[in-house]
Amino acid sequence: MTHKSIAVIGHVDHGKTALVEALTGTNTDTLAEERARGLTITLGFAHLQMSAGTLHFIDAPGHADFIRTTVSGLSGVDSVLLVVSASEGIEAQTREHFRLARLLGIERVMVTLTKCDLASEAIIETRRAEINALAVEAGDSSLPIISCSARASDGLRDLIHELVSFLSVPASRAKLTDFFLPIDRVFNAPGVGTIVTGTLIGGGVERGTGASIGTELVTIRGIQVAGVPVGSASAGSRVALNLRGINQSEVRKGDVVCAPNAFEPSSRFDVVLRGASGERPKLKHTDQVMIMAGTAYLPARVRMISSGTEPGEPVFAQLELRQPLVGYHGQHFVLRNPAASETVVGGTILDPIAPTVPRRKPLHLAVLRAAETSNPVAISHALADRDRGEVRVKDAARLSGKTVSEVEDALRREFLLASPKLALRHSEVRSATGEFREALTSLHRARPIRPFHASATVTSKLRQAPASILDWVERDLVRSGEVLETASGLALASHDPHTSMTPQQLLDYEQAAARLAEMGLRPTPLFADQTTSAEQEDLIELLIHLGVAVRLYNHGLRQHILLHADVVAAAQDTLRKQFPHGTPFTTGEARAALATNRKTVVPLLELFDRKGVTSREEDVRILAA
Repeated sequence: MTHKSIAVIGHVDHGKTALVEALTGTNTDTLAEERARGLTITLGFAHLQMSAGTLHFIDAPGHADFIRTTVSGLSGVDSVLLVVSASEGIEAQTREHFRLARLLGIERVMVTLTKCDLASEAIIETRRAEINALAVEAGDSSLPIISCSARASDGLRDLIHELVSFLSVPASRAKLTDFFLPIDRVFNAPGVGTIVTGTLIGGGVERGTGASIGTELVTIRGIQVAGVPVGSASAGSRVALNLRGINQSEVRKGDVVCAPNAFEPSSRFDVVLRGASGERPKLKHTDQVMIMAGTAYLPARVRMISSGTEPGEPVFAQLELRQPLVGYHGQHFVLRNPAASETVVGGTILDPIAPTVPRRKPLHLAVLRAAETSNPVAISHALADRDRGEVRVKDAARLSGKTVSEVEDALRREFLLASPKLALRHSEVRSATGEFREALTSLHRARPIRPFHASATVTSKLRQAPASILDWVERDLVRSGEVLETASGLALASHDPHTSMTPQQLLDYEQAAARLAEMGLRPTPLFADQTTSAEQEDLIELLIHLGVAVRLYNHGLRQHILLHADVVAAAQDTLRKQFPHGTPFTTGEARAALATNRKTVVPLLELFDRKGVTSREEDVRILAA
């Protein structure tokens, strides 16, 4: 069954409460003070059950002193019923409430001209003209106007017919997959526990499921819609939730009950600001304001990111809230001047978990302009421009109001989904791939006999690309076989260091191999120089790469040792002869058998352990079969 909430707004004493009572049979003024004064102070609630669904009426106060309460009533509704008295006409709060509805992004406005039994036909026509003029001021050609009298019941049937049509119209506001409930009332029911009420936005909610309030996790113990216990409730419903896991004192009006892990409290919102009827927002950098978002009313400071110079041009800003608030992309809000008690501007949240405005403000501004479109592809391109080609999928989802899977589907053509969390733009990946090849080619050209180069050496030449793109490019080139990867580093598969040697390098190579063989298990520096040159280092790497030399590492001395591969093989044979399978031996015994020193035998035995030639148990080793 369809459930929709509709806010009833307008100037004080224009007959809002009487109209709701005539439609539903419920007097929404429940406080004794309200009935005594004939003045609505708090939000009132009533329900009208029809064949097409249920309408939930939210009767908002009409007095200027209760604007905060009125805005709370407007949160989450798709439509408003603007009540205008035929005898009084448009007054201050008529205009203010209509402006608030527009600033909060409520597009569907129906006007009810009440108390028509007290006005002449001429007066009624005049009021209609005034209402249409108000609509034109707001950029509308006209508004639907139903004349009625709550006291005489005239016109109520026409109004109900219009309300039935409203039930069939799809919601026009930001669509949320997960449920989101701004709390407008909190109380404790004896024997039941904490109860919160509000207008449900987004996805449905079910009894027995988990939810969060700020950083607290709770369980939804029970649900009521229109005063009736139900197992679940859908968006648009006025609901009461019985919460387990939190006390009444820990919850207040303005908090949000929402799906767990779907939303996050934040003290910074990136927003777009717009004045009603296209006027330029009257705000300056660092202005102090009060933000009314959902049912919350909090102090905030304005940080201007852009200042629109033309009427109707969007103004982008960051709001720094005095305390964290849960919001979502596409959520509308209004800002009030606390000193003048006036509504300054309306706006829409673009990023509900905004970072501190970066120094590269133009690139950040481009992200916000894209976020205003809610297009995940446009947003991802703006993020990629700002962040050198990489996009965190959850950021694009948050800035577009889409789910992660929706963003992934949208990005597949122009982005590479490198992981469930990261998307990389194809253009930057292609560019980095070419630069990676060129960097490795350049290193091979500069040091042709070096078989491999460390990954960090290659990527150090590519400072423009982020690490995420470089990592993906490297792995992709290795997967394709274009680049070879070993523990020593990377090389183009086409690179052959042996055939790249000059006659002198070939001679040096042969002499080094012979010297290693001569040194046996008592190695000394391979070269006479005190320091090893780059070419000598490359020669050592080539000897290791071609299997001529084996490099050991003595951890105690923090020193590399180079042995000829044939010498290592001979040492293995010697140990097998001296210590047949099953014969334990110590490090000292191995040193004596090999006629070497501790400096060499310790890393040599560690090599044999790693290769499975020997197995060590405490201070002795045994040769494998």
